[in-house]
Amino acid sequence: MGRRKLKIQRLECVKARQAKYSKRKIGLLKKAKELAILCDIDLALVMFSPTKKPSLYVGQDKDLSIVLERMSTLSFEEREQRL
Repeated sequence: MGRRKLKIQRLECVKARQAKYSKRKIGLLKKAKELAILCDIDLALVMFSPTKKPSLYVGQDKDLSIVLERMSTLSFEEREQRL
């Protein structure tokens, strides 16, 4: 039996939304960690839960201020090109 195709839309049930966020957050953090290690990159990931709690991941034992400082040194045009 295969996976079902999910229709991407906002979940109306608050409990279901929080449960889905928790499960997806774990997977996303795992992927971010793998990407930071495999590609030797500086990475900062900030997420806010439906209850407004922040989650932060900074790759490769870096400090968030270092990553943000590198981003702030880029001009607005350079930052827009990278999206």
